[in-house]
Amino acid sequence: MKRKANSIQKNMFYAFAAGLTIVITIFLCVYMMQLYVMMKDEVTSSMQQLSGNIGERLDDELRQNSLLSEKIVFSNEVRKLFLTQLPQSSDAVSTYRLSNQFNQLMYSITGPKLPFYQMNIIDLNGHRVTFGQEYNYADLSEEQLGSISWLQKVVDKDGKLYIEATHDSEINSYPVQVISLCRGFGQLIGGRIGGVVEIQISYDTLDTLIKSTAYLEEEKNTDKAVVVLDQEGRLIYPLLLEEEMLFHYRNAAKQLERQGNGSVQLKNPLTGQTEFIFESVSDFSEWKVMLIMPQSILLQPISKMIWQIIFLGVLFLIGCGIFSIYMSRIYTVPINKLYHSVQSLTLQNLNVDNQLQINSGVNELEQLNEVFNMMVIRLHESLEEAVVSKNMEMHSRMLALQAQMNPHFLYNTLTVISIMAENQEKENVRWACRNLSDMLSYISSEALDSVKLADEWKHTCNYIDIIKMRYMDDIIFETEVSAKLMDIEIPKLVIQPLVENAVKYATDKVPVWRITIRLKQEGERWLVSVMDNGNGFQEEKIQQLMDTMKRIEESGDIPSLSLDGMGLLNIYLRMRFFYKDSFMFHIENKPEQGAEVIIGGLIKRGKKTD
Repeated sequence: MKRKANSIQKNMFYAFAAGLTIVITIFLCVYMMQLYVMMKDEVTSSMQQLSGNIGERLDDELRQNSLLSEKIVFSNEVRKLFLTQLPQSSDAVSTYRLSNQFNQLMYSITGPKLPFYQMNIIDLNGHRVTFGQEYNYADLSEEQLGSISWLQKVVDKDGKLYIEATHDSEINSYPVQVISLCRGFGQLIGGRIGGVVEIQISYDTLDTLIKSTAYLEEEKNTDKAVVVLDQEGRLIYPLLLEEEMLFHYRNAAKQLERQGNGSVQLKNPLTGQTEFIFESVSDFSEWKVMLIMPQSILLQPISKMIWQIIFLGVLFLIGCGIFSIYMSRIYTVPINKLYHSVQSLTLQNLNVDNQLQINSGVNELEQLNEVFNMMVIRLHESLEEAVVSKNMEMHSRMLALQAQMNPHFLYNTLTVISIMAENQEKENVRWACRNLSDMLSYISSEALDSVKLADEWKHTCNYIDIIKMRYMDDIIFETEVSAKLMDIEIPKLVIQPLVENAVKYATDKVPVWRITIRLKQEGERWLVSVMDNGNGFQEEKIQQLMDTMKRIEESGDIPSLSLDGMGLLNIYLRMRFFYKDSFMFHIENKPEQGAEVIIGGLIKRGKKTD
């Protein structure tokens, strides 16, 4: 039994529904992938920035106290009081007086609002002055002096700044967790270390600073955590961390250093959850600030957004299915006919005489049929215009190349080179030949019509150098060139012909001849002005040029150009093809004699190269 074929209506519905489903599904998948990557990158960037902000806040705190320690170290009064007068005080009264004097001196340096927890100044003999939470002058025993872990490290570093990681203060009256900024100083600046300045920053200060910057909750189970390690991998923050986790974050820091970016995904050894670890290294302290966030928390907004898109996509597919049923019932036959006509349409079989006729009785389809036929006509016309335009463009390019190969210019240049050769000016001959070779290479290259202004200007400069060699001091070139325009795209061979034309008309009178070239930006346009001090253009020549340009604009026809006097019109044509109507071309005689030609166009930037 012969299988019953489906109707066109059903086939159209099935094809439309299936195609739409595939297209929308692919679109949704691609969109969701792009959205996932974009949102992930955005979240990653945000977390990295937050990590960097924490590092900057920490550095600001450390830098402020470091500068304060520098003031103390380089204070002659502090060194005199602490290293000389206080150790030599023989009684309690003088010691008390000197201690008060020392405290007043410290307040004059630090100000009334102390940015630190406590400052200790200790010499290597055990003399100590405290300032901040405690105020006293006392000697440390040899045992107490030896218990200070950071003291010898400062000495080993020749008194340079040393930052001790979070530790119990060894010499305070009551235990407190601090970070110590230590710096050595002596009797003379640059001399042997006689003592050490320790500025203590309490751990509570760091804790408050980090929590306020990272928006950390006070609850134990927070959605993110912060770990700070110094450059040696010692724990700065938090105060307590399990050894296994400390080892884990140290390994993470090493991995981030190897791969060279600011984030890594690792599994938490205690919870088994995958975590994102974002790291920034502070500039001043070189501390490694790591912001840790579980993957499930970090990607939660992304997952929510994806499910919303899937739901909307399903609703859209259902709506499209209903719409396809309606469309298949009404427009099956005419649309099928139009479909086959469009499918068979190619540039080779465009036929404006045999147009499509759809008698559907539906106004919209009749209009669509009319639009399709008009499209065929316009496409045919556009094809013809494209062919004509391309021929015109190629013709213009050939004329431009021919114009640059001026036999008179080559003859004069080679004459100059010949004279230099007879005079045995070997270096000048080699230099002139190189310039001429570069010009001929540039002119004859098969590059695109557009080039970078830098290349066009180099070509023009080569021409100017040869002209200077020919006329010596009889000709002066004044140039004013904007360097920021060097990477814009302009038509090839538009500046040098203007300069050549100016030289031609300027040398009609007695020297000195002056050529002024200005290349500048006005708004979104680039402008080139070439002015000479010659006799100027003949008015009838200017009028003839203007009439020719007007005929070109009205008819679109290109006149035949002779090699003699074709330069300006050739430039005008190529500017018109390159910029359409958005270009400038101006020529005039100046009241003080001489002529000026100005051309310009919209700025088009060239492609960046790595």
